[in-house]
Amino acid sequence: MKIERFKAQIDNLQRNNRYNVAMFGTGSKNSGLSIRGIKCDSATLPGKGFFTVEESEYGPKRAIPHKPQYDAFDCSFILDNSFEDRQLIELWMSTINGGHTGGFHSRFHDDYTGVIMVEALDKYDNVNYRCVMTDAFPVQLGVVNLGNESADITKFNAQFRYRFWHGEFTNQKPSNLFIGFMDKHLSKFSNKVKGKIEDAVFG
Repeated sequence: MKIERFKAQIDNLQRNNRYNVAMFGTGSKNSGLSIRGIKCDSATLPGKGFFTVEESEYGPKRAIPHKPQYDAFDCSFILDNSFEDRQLIELWMSTINGGHTGGFHSRFHDDYTGVIMVEALDKYDNVNYRCVMTDAFPVQLGVVNLGNESADITKFNAQFRYRFWHGEFTNQKPSNLFIGFMDKHLSKFSNKVKGKIEDAVFG
């Protein structure tokens, strides 16, 4: 029973190669743009933190959280012969600033922003977690390395900024809600009670 439970827990561990990326233009100039991350071979779930200010009236200083700050979103794409994904990101960037064809003038924020979603999947392609980045846009399109040294698959990197992100836990099992409680309080119970709690939570 314990071995089967252990195998089930191992089987439920999140794998870093089980994910999906999708990007959608929602601005007035890029509303038809859509990038499905079939060829996105790496991506990051961005982090989050706070700017802090130090306050000291009595005693040692203490940090007071101020405005939130969000990490950039970085990803890598595999290029096919059509250059489709790179072309779409170039088009997206042209809606921000038209370059030589648009007089190098940047457009309004609402013209070019979009939404980026990164989904963590289980082995059955169910979504365990979804990160949604709002008011997103590309800020960096990486180089494409070419050369005669090898015939490797061609890739390029891209970086995006956004206003904020929020997470959606879409496949959370009720047992997960009790893990923190059990780690903290399970030692207080007898072995008999522990077994009953474990069977009720983990099945």
